[in-house]
Amino acid sequence: MSDRSKRESMSLEEATVSDMWEIAVIVEVLERKGLCAKQDLYDIITEFRRKNPRASIPATAFPEPYL
Repeated sequence: MSDRSKRESMSLEEATVSDMWEIAVIVEVLERKGLCAKQDLYDIITEFRRKNPRASIPATAFPEPYL
C-alpha cells in the first residue's frame, strides 16, 4: 500500500513556506562555497522576470510597509 494515503495534505501556504526555506538553504550553501553571491542570484531573477512578465510578482504582493 502506498504511503500517500497515510500522509496529511499540506496547505498552499505551508508548501510555499517550505519551498522558500529550501531555496534559502540552497542559496546559502552556494554562497558559503563561493559558487555564487546572493547578488548574482538577484540579478538572474530580475533578468528572468524581465524576460518572462507572467513570472513577475504582482504589485499587490507586498503592501507598501514591506517594500
